[in-house]
Amino acid sequence: MLILYRAVIVGVLTFSITVWGGSITVKEKLRLNRVVKTASRIIGRDLPSLESLYQQRLLGKAIPISQDSSHPTLFDPLPSSRRFRIIKTRTNR
Repeated sequence: MLILYRAVIVGVLTFSITVWGGSITVKEKLRLNRVVKTASRIIGRDLPSLESLYQQRLLGKAIPISQDSSHPTLFDPLPSSRRFRIIKTRTNR
């Protein structure tokens, strides 16, 4: 059951999550987390929430980009933490 969950449900839930995950509404987040909770009850194990999956995927994309010396630097890691600082822009998108 866990293999099926990871192969099918997580694949569908996290498809392009690094793109849409930051702009998801609270209502949409609750609906998607309900799917994870239902799967958790069926499988009988605690499963990572949608937000933790989003963080894992986001860091999985951001860390290799920040370590690539040929990639233009759009964000710099802060020296005191593992968080990334995004460059300042004029808009709030």
